[in-house]
Formats: sequence, structure tokens, C-alpha cells
Amino acid sequence: MTDKVLSEDLDLLLEDFCETCGLSESRVLSYVEEGVISVQGEDVKRWRFSEVNIVQVQKADRLERELRLNPAGVALALELMSEIEDLKNQLKRLQRTSQQE
Repeated sequence: MTDKVLSEDLDLLLEDFCETCGLSESRVLSYVEEGVISVQGEDVKRWRFSEVNIVQVQKADRLERELRLNPAGVALALELMSEIEDLKNQLKRLQRTSQQE
């Protein structure tokens, strides 16, 4: 199995992004408004999305469907999941440091 590094290059327009993710524009817009994903561009027609955004939106969509969260709830859940992951990483570093002493 090969691990692909996701690109942060901004190369998808909103229409292409929605098609790739299988979501409506209104759904993607709500994720952007809630801060689930960040985009580059001055207005909606100039927004650019990356492969990283695809993964984020797919995770958000899964949370929304499976847990029946609204976009604000999805944003909060993703933020908390990220904080938990950061804390786990900190704990691992501390454990390695204490084992080396």
C-alpha cells in the first residue's frame, strides 16, 4: 500500500470540487461559512480548492450524515477531533522523552 501525500495546491473551482465530492454547491458553501474548510479567492466564482479540502469535506459530510449534525456542529466536532489528535501527539512525545531519561 502506498501512502499518497495530499496536495495543498489550489486547483479546483467550486463546480469541479462539488462534482468531485458529490455535494451540492449550497452544502459546500455552508461548510465554508462555518469554517470547516478554508478557500482562496476573492469571491465564490474565483474560489480554489485543494485535495486536502476534498478530504476535509468528505469527513464533514460523513459526520453530518452519520451523526445528524448541522454544519456548525460538524465544524465543532472537527475542531475537537483535531485538538484530541494534537493532545495524543503531545502525550506520545512526552512518553518518549520520559522513557529516554
